[in-house]
Amino acid sequence: MKTDLYKKKVEENVVAAMLDYMNEDEDCGYSKKDVKKCECLLLEYLDNLGKLAVLTDELIMAQVKKLVLALNKLNEKTDYCLIETDVREEIWQIIQDSAVECGLSSPAEDITEEWREW
Repeated sequence: MKTDLYKKKVEENVVAAMLDYMNEDEDCGYSKKDVKKCECLLLEYLDNLGKLAVLTDELIMAQVKKLVLALNKLNEKTDYCLIETDVREEIWQIIQDSAVECGLSSPAEDITEEWREW
């Protein structure tokens, strides 16, 4: 899996967008600490996918579920301000593409939909 490519997307398309919005609106509802936590969750997910010894749909989807539930909790903590429309699409695409590249055999249109609240 091209982990570095996805990590770069996290930094450039998710973290940068969140920080840009935060700089434009001081009352955006989240802090740099929240952005860092989001980044850490996404990077941990990518690392965990890369470490899977056996690539089964069940193991891949377990990582997806774990990440989505953690992101839900983080977003709830910020009163649902952290993960907005543009960033939502970027995060979903990173999760989806990395799972498929890792070997998810028959992905749904949105593999996060079952658990996602953002």
